[in-house]
Amino acid sequence: MLNDDDLERYARQAIMPAIGEDGQEQLLAARVLVVGAGGLGAPVIMYLAAAGIGTITIIDDDHVSRTDLNRQVIYKDSDVGLLKSRQAAIAASAINPAIHISQLGQRLSAGNVEQLLKAHDVVVDCTDNAEARYLLGDAAHAASKPLVFGGAVRMEGQVSVFQSSVKGHLGSPCYRCVFPAMPDAKQAPGCSEAGILGPVAGLVGTLQALETIKIILGQPRTLTGRLLLIEAAGSDFMEIQTVARLDCSCCGTASGTAD
Repeated sequence: MLNDDDLERYARQAIMPAIGEDGQEQLLAARVLVVGAGGLGAPVIMYLAAAGIGTITIIDDDHVSRTDLNRQVIYKDSDVGLLKSRQAAIAASAINPAIHISQLGQRLSAGNVEQLLKAHDVVVDCTDNAEARYLLGDAAHAASKPLVFGGAVRMEGQVSVFQSSVKGHLGSPCYRCVFPAMPDAKQAPGCSEAGILGPVAGLVGTLQALETIKIILGQPRTLTGRLLLIEAAGSDFMEIQTVARLDCSCCGTASGTAD
């Protein structure tokens, strides 16, 4: 049951018919893993903390650099050189001291991903490298956890939700169904090579936070089975319907894991 402080803090969202006090209690009971505390992770962490997600775990082994500050708005100039996961946790706790925020200053790996996913209800992919994305995509399918994906570079962004093995969404595509082959550096350059405008990362991260909240609340329409493409230069949004592939190496019949 919400206490008086909760009722005041979350008043503007709890009065919404789509949320209500029951929905706010669901948010407070939820456990979300945020992988990556950079340009996407920063707005995700801030909005999830503000919304009252009860348990947030942040994992990132990187340190804040001055080149991060144009988009990673959770950090200050005085944070340069410090561990991102720790500073992000401090900033999120300052926004909402009533929730539980933990941080891991380590890289996501095959050795820790299974245990991390098992301990959370939703995982948000805010990583910046292909290896981590595919590891997370495969692990989320294996663990039957919703995966909220986002990507941004230059003035372009992508957002989707993958729930290929989650009850109620069986048969929807997994990450590898949509992105079957790992791209090389030329196909998918990182922000350090191609650049990134801060509000683009903020837009993608905000949409990821929104999708995460919708999943927790059991909202019927998420970006599951849909890939949202953003072309910020023209303020254009395009949606692509995505489908599961029978030949998918993660969830397809050939993989031996299809439901």
